[in-house]
Amino acid sequence: MIVEDRKMIGKLKKNIARPVLFAMSLFLLHAPLNSASATNVIADTPCDNLYYESLSARAWLEAQREITQNQNLILKPDSVFEYTCFDRLARELSYHANSMLSETTAYGTPLGTSSMDNALQQLVGDSLREYINGNFGSKTGVGGGYNMLAGHPAATGISHTIANMTAGSPAASNYSCDIMSRVWHAAKCINFISNATTDGFFTFQEYAASAVDKRHLPTVCSAINTNWTTNLSVALSTGPWTNDPVQTYLDQTVAPSCGSAGCSCSGSPIPTGVQVIRTGYDHNNYEEHVCLQPGCRFDPDTNDCRAQ
Repeated sequence: MIVEDRKMIGKLKKNIARPVLFAMSLFLLHAPLNSASATNVIADTPCDNLYYESLSARAWLEAQREITQNQNLILKPDSVFEYTCFDRLARELSYHANSMLSETTAYGTPLGTSSMDNALQQLVGDSLREYINGNFGSKTGVGGGYNMLAGHPAATGISHTIANMTAGSPAASNYSCDIMSRVWHAAKCINFISNATTDGFFTFQEYAASAVDKRHLPTVCSAINTNWTTNLSVALSTGPWTNDPVQTYLDQTVAPSCGSAGCSCSGSPIPTGVQVIRTGYDHNNYEEHVCLQPGCRFDPDTNDCRAQ
């Protein structure tokens, strides 16, 4: 009987302890924190404005660099009128006008032998030259247009000058035009980074420090260094973090200078944090160091780098 009573009392204690522990846990979970704890645990805002601004600036830098390079590689199309030498086709028409009613002598000379030439010059020649000069650049002399492929060095010397219709009509066999073939060949043979100052791979700092815009064909774009500088500062200098002062030791990777007296190492030894303990040597215990210069080793006796 006494044993059974003790078992019953133990069960009651367990049944009472479980709800008490459960109630205490709920109280602890929902108990309000004091002001000091709340300030340390809960942030004032779920977003960090500085972090967002730095991401936006970095995205601008990445996108602008890619856009700039693409705009150097994707060239402005040339005029089809120049590819086909359209002015020479028009001059062919003026040449054959002597067999038409306006210039033929079979029925007299009602308009003269240069009437078609003058009409084509005023109707086609002048407007064609103005169109090409206004939309594809101009150059010295009669006609217009810079070198083909928007002035790319690969098309140097490939250009077409718009001729006057009244400068004397050529014979029909004089028409020749290989501009399109030459441009196609030049475009196929373009190599990457044909202009090292504009078409290469550049860092953000190099874009920001450039005196002129990297987009140079057919004409240089207005400089946007202010945008580069501003976004570069926001992305790398004013973020909510501390820049990691990484030391690369690149200056110590050059080969040692050698002369008649031998080779000398200029780099400083770099500690590894390992202590060397040995016996039977002049310098038994020392802090291990390494030398980055090729052909140099650490000398524990002088605590310096020396040529091997």
